[in-house]
Amino acid sequence: MMISRTQIEQVLKVYKASKTSRPVPRDTGVTQPAQQDKVRLSFSMEDIEKVKRLVHASPDIRQDIVEPLASAVESGEYSVDPESVAEKMLGRLLADRIR
Repeated sequence: MMISRTQIEQVLKVYKASKTSRPVPRDTGVTQPAQQDKVRLSFSMEDIEKVKRLVHASPDIRQDIVEPLASAVESGEYSVDPESVAEKMLGRLLADRIR
């Protein structure tokens, strides 16, 4: 699924609108301490390093996927349905224009 810039902007507009439309609490004369933002990381540095090692060890090109496609293209057996491509292009265009 591809997310367009227009869709992101729409989500941000909704977020900003809901953020500003929150009711303001009445002044009761009792002051509450300001809430602090907190950050909790769910992964340790060891986990992150392990993932980095796995990513660096994996191949850039997945031959198990590329080779069958390349041989189909070379033999002339690979074909693309033009209607399917056109539908995807029009769908993306319409999704970007909806506001």
